[in-house]
Formats: sequence, structure tokens, C-alpha cells
Amino acid sequence: MAAAGLARFDADGHLIWANAVFRASLGGCPGDRLDALLAAHPACGDAASAADRLRAGRPVALAASPGGGRPTLIPAEGEGGELVLTLADDGALAVPPDETGFIGLEDLLGDRAGEAERAIMQAIAVPLVVTRLSDGLVMAVNQPAGLLFGVPLDAVVGRSFASDYYTDPAERERLLTALRDGAGSVDGFETRLCRPDGSDLWAMVSARRFRFRGESAMLACISDISARKRTEQALEAQWDQTRAVLNGLGQGVMAFDRALRLVAWNGRVTELLGLEPEALGYHTPYAAIARRVAQGLAFGPGSVCPAAVPDDQPMEGAGAGAGASAALGVPLPVRPAPDDRAWECTRSDGQVLEFLIRPLPDGGFVVTYTDVTERRNAEREIIASRELFELAIRAAREGISQWDLRTGQLWLSPYWWGMLGYGESEMVNTAARWTELILPEDRELSMHMARDLVNGVVNECQFVQRFRHKRGTVVHMLTRAIRVLGPDGALFRIVGSHTDVSDRVHAEERVHAAREEAERALRDLKEAQAHLIQSEKMAALGSLVAGVAHEINTPIGIALTGASLVAERTRLIRRDFEAGTLRRPDFADFLEMAGEAAQLMLLNIDRAAQLIQSFKQIAVDQASEERRVFDLRDYIDEVLRSLGVRIKRAAHGVEVDCPADLLIDGYPGALSQVLTNLVMNSIIHGYAPGQHGLLRVSARGVGADEVELIYADDGRGIPAELHGKVFEPFFTTSRGTGGSGLGLNIVYNIVTRKLRGRIALDSAPGRGTAFTLRFPRVAPADRAPA
Repeated sequence: MAAAGLARFDADGHLIWANAVFRASLGGCPGDRLDALLAAHPACGDAASAADRLRAGRPVALAASPGGGRPTLIPAEGEGGELVLTLADDGALAVPPDETGFIGLEDLLGDRAGEAERAIMQAIAVPLVVTRLSDGLVMAVNQPAGLLFGVPLDAVVGRSFASDYYTDPAERERLLTALRDGAGSVDGFETRLCRPDGSDLWAMVSARRFRFRGESAMLACISDISARKRTEQALEAQWDQTRAVLNGLGQGVMAFDRALRLVAWNGRVTELLGLEPEALGYHTPYAAIARRVAQGLAFGPGSVCPAAVPDDQPMEGAGAGAGASAALGVPLPVRPAPDDRAWECTRSDGQVLEFLIRPLPDGGFVVTYTDVTERRNAEREIIASRELFELAIRAAREGISQWDLRTGQLWLSPYWWGMLGYGESEMVNTAARWTELILPEDRELSMHMARDLVNGVVNECQFVQRFRHKRGTVVHMLTRAIRVLGPDGALFRIVGSHTDVSDRVHAEERVHAAREEAERALRDLKEAQAHLIQSEKMAALGSLVAGVAHEINTPIGIALTGASLVAERTRLIRRDFEAGTLRRPDFADFLEMAGEAAQLMLLNIDRAAQLIQSFKQIAVDQASEERRVFDLRDYIDEVLRSLGVRIKRAAHGVEVDCPADLLIDGYPGALSQVLTNLVMNSIIHGYAPGQHGLLRVSARGVGADEVELIYADDGRGIPAELHGKVFEPFFTTSRGTGGSGLGLNIVYNIVTRKLRGRIALDSAPGRGTAFTLRFPRVAPADRAPA
């Protein structure tokens, strides 16, 4: 048996997929066009004509192949406008034996697979599935079936069951029942199938029972009818909607076909024509309806033409003697006009009906009946109240404008002119005068809005116009304009109302100026805050300098005293030496004293050098805010050493609990500023005068990425109601004793912005205060210094 070639093309004729047999004969890669493949084949004639025939569903026979066969392209319509081609050849094509377009289970199902494959190959261009009747095991499928369900063939055959592909598994039992009832065959069986991806489709199945490789099996030919089902459902929903719409209309509606038979109507038409509901039925003749209306009392005797027309008499000749006016003055004219017609008729009870006939393309027509009694009464009332309306316009507290688009006439009410200081004798209702009064910078905007109204871009608009008052001042008018349509539905007038809003505009300008002044004051306040923060930081640096001076004063003083003593004793020894009175014991005493003094000076000068180096590093960190790697424990000690004078003066104790070698890659200056401000906050606010306490600093690593630092004192504490305010700028409880209100605000900003961490407060009256800081061990590289 010759193998078949399969290929799938999209709706535009581009190749999507082809098996090896197809590619061996016609070649092609995904994306190639069908007509190009046919043109390149030496056995194909007119490629364009052949492609058109295939798209039209007709097979195309190619020239005989060298092996003696005559290949034929058989088309089939795929889903979404795709084209599936089967290349059949009664000769032999040089292809591998497993490229048959089928995957079977020779080893599992016996050695009669060849017979089953030949049966399936008779309809290879459409999706085919072979399943075992006993349990529904999928025994063989072809490529179109695999494409239909979106599954690879080797993942289906022998690995899945037919019940997996039914939306309702009971559907397969229904198909098997129909197969048994049909003596082994069934056609036109409709059911719902599902794909492995969860999508479903409507399918029409033709099935045959046969022996496949020694077992009882079913061959199913599947056609995707999802598009047809969707169309049927849409039409059914459309007719349901149409019936609902007709019955929900306030108009009466009747539709007749070209043979003047009733095909559609609603209940309202029976009410308006005075008919019983049973008088109308499907295909009721037009003449019969006319006679029934004439027999009623809704319009009076003789109000319907023709008076009597036999059901079998053509309507074309009926009423030929009646004039057109007579035909259009009754609820049912003798013959519907070939074009749109509209007229009115009054019922015996005075109800006015408006009739409208519209022809249909197939020769029929639709007639509608509308109760316009209220509209006609309203029109009469409008005419009667026109004078009253004009008087109301004159008395209104708003200016009214009216622009008639048919004549181009512009009318402005007396009150409009009064808002500009003009009397009735000075009114000039022309577009030129309006152009003179409006400010030039508002003229273009007004014309643009008028064009939008005329062109239907907007149905109404509202904007402020500025006009020149008679005294030379500017009047701001809030203008509201709308489109007014005529009875024919066409725009014929633009009406506007105008209100003097000058006072409101001036008030808004004053509010705007006040807001700008407030924003300017806020900017000044922020600048002042920035200056105060900088001053606070400089004050902290000054306190550091004072601490440096005090700390190094003692070792420098001791060194200076030792140097002075050595100098004095050296002068005395030199004097005795020059006088020749120097004694050995005196010289020995001098050497001993010089050695001790030199040792003492070296120790104190080294101590001073260490202090200077430590304070220098802290000062550089605070001034430059540069990033570097530092040991947290050593740096805490250096900061506390720089604050030693203030701490000793207040007689507070200090405890530090921090592991050694806890390295931080960040900004030591920022951390120094935080610790300095927290210590000074405790000294200034945390204790009563003369009270001594203990300041504790503890730090530890939290995980691999964070550090927790806790600063605490045992002072008076902070009341709970002030916890939400302590980090606010300029908030202080010691305004008169040197507190600026910026210390903790600076701490909060440095921790959250510079160190990219967070800070929490825990305090209560009499229980001391604790600040817990969490920040990264390695400061983020993309954060600019605060």
C-alpha cells in the first residue's frame, strides 16, 4: 500500500505542517505558499489554477510520477479556514515504511493492522479514529484527527481511551447504542467532544463497526461542526431577542412578505387597530386583515381601503380608482407604496396614530403604528405657550442665545446684553457684533466648540467665555450650549445659556494666589528645616571637637610637664658641668629622671596620637559621609569615646554588648550621627537634673544580611501619647532648655534613607527608653548618600 502525504495550510495559503511523504513529493518548509509549491513541481501545470481548484474543494491530479503512479491532491476544509491536503499515489513513493500517516499497535493488536489501515486510508483527508469496542482504547488515528484534537499521535494510540474525549462520557454509550441499532453503522451522530487543553467542539460522527487486527473495533469519521452550531445558536438567540424586542415595543408592528402574507407582528398592533389577538396568524393575507379592521369600530365605517378584496385577487389591481391621498389617509392602504411613506390617521376615540411603511429587499414591507396623541397635544401646548416662553426668557436671570443654522441668524436675549451693560436699544444681534465683544484669545475656543456641536462631536458643552463690558471691564460668562434637532432629526439650532461668574472667577484667582503663597511658604519652611538639620549636624561635630580637646588635654599636659622637667634638670646639669662641680651621684639622678620622664612622655604622646586618630576618623566620617568597611564594635567604642566628656559630666555609666569582628559595609558617619543624637537625647531629655543612669548599646547579626542595634537608657521614659510624634521635625519637650526638636528626626531620616533600615521605639514613663534599629550589613550600592 502506498503511503499518503499530508499537509496543512492556513487561511492565507501558507504551509503550517507537512509529513515526510508530502515533503518528498512537493517539498516545502513552514511558511511557504501553496501556489509556490505547485509552481515548483515539474509535474504540475498551471499552479495558480490548481491552487484555486484546491481551495474550492476540488481534487487536482498531477502528472504521472517516474514510478508509474499518478499522484492526486485531495483537499479538505480544516478548522478556522485552514486547508488540509492529502497526496495520494497509486504507485510507490520512496518513503520510509513508518511514514504512513498512521500510528498503529501491530505488536499489541495482532497482525491484521494492514487491513484496518487500508480501510482508514480510504478517507485519509478527514479525521479518523479507531477505538476498541470493549473498552474504548484508541487503536489508531490519522494526522487530521491529531490536528483536530491538538495532540501528538504517539501520545494517543494505546495510551488513552475514547471516554477521555467526550464532554459527557455517557455520549459514547449513546453512540454505541446507535451503532448497534444501525446494524454496525451510524451517520450524522452529533455530540460534544473535548480536547486535552480543556476546549470543546461540536462534532458530527459517522461510525462503522469492523474487525481491526483481530478485535472488534469502531472506525469513526469526525467532522467539526462547531462553527455551524455557533451559527445556529446565534440565530436562535437572535430570533428570541427579536420576538422579545417586538413584544416590548410601544409601537405596533406588522411585516408582510412579497405575497402580502403576514410573517411577523406584535401584540401592540392588535390594540391600536382594534383587533382580537386571534385575528392575526402566520401567513394571514393582507386583504383579510384589511376587512377585519373595516369591520371594527376603531376607525369608523369606510375608513379602510379596499372595502372588500377577495383573498385570491391580486393586490396590484385593487383600488385602482382610489387616489393616492385616499390610499394614505387610512390605517391600511389599498397597496403599500414602493418607497417609504408616513401618514397619520385619527381613531374614532380621538387617538392619533402615525403610520410608517418601509419596503423590504425581498419585495415585502413593514408597517409600524405609533400612538402620537401625546406628542401632538404637546406640540399644540408648545405653540400655545410660545409667547409665555418668550416672556420667561426675558425674565430669566441668565442670558439666552440662539443660533439658527438654517438662516445663520444669531439672537441674544436682553439679559445677555444687560450683563455687558447694554440696553435694549443698543442690542445688535449679529455675529459680527458678538465677535467684537468677545476677547480675541477666547474667540478661537468658542468657534472650535461651536464646530464640534455642529459636526456632532459633542451633544452639549460647557466652558467660560470672556467679554468686554461697556465700561471696559472683563465679564466672565459660564456658557452651556446644546444641539437642538428638528422633526426630521437634523440639527437646525444651537441654544445656549450664559451666567455671569465673574465674582466666582475672581474668588478662584484669589484662592489660587493664596495657595501659591502657601506653597512658597512651605518651600521656605523645608529650606529652613534643611538648614537647621545641617546646623544640628555641625553642632554635633563641634561637640566632637570639644570632646577631642578635653580628652587629649591630659596626655598632652603630662607630656608638657615631663618635657619642662627634663629641660630644667638639663639646664642645671649643664651649669654644674661647665662649672666643673658636676658630681657622679647628681648625674646618675639626672639620667634616672630623664629616662622616667621620656617613658612618661612617650606613653602620653602615644595616647594623644591614638585619640586624635580615632576622633579624626569619626570627624571625617561625619563630614564626608563616605562608604567603607568598618568593625561595628570598634566604631561604637570610638563614638562613645568622643562623647566621653558629655557622658562623664552627666555621670552616666556606659555598657556595650557587641561581638567582635562584626563587619559593616556602609556609611560609618551616618551611624556615628545616629549614636551621637541618641546619646545626647538621653543626656538632655532622659534624666532629671542630678540623676545618674546607665546607657546601653547592644548589637548582633540577624541572619546573614541584617544587623540589629539596640540603644537604651533607664531614664524617665516617654509617654505613650507622644510615641507618634517623637520622630516629627521640630517636636521637643525641652524647647526652653536647648532642645531643637531635630535630633530624633535626623535619626529617623538617616536610618530609613541612608542606612535603608527601620527604627522602632519602646518606652513608658519610669521604664526608660529603647530604640531598635534594623539595617543591612551591606548598604545598597544604588542608594545615593542622604
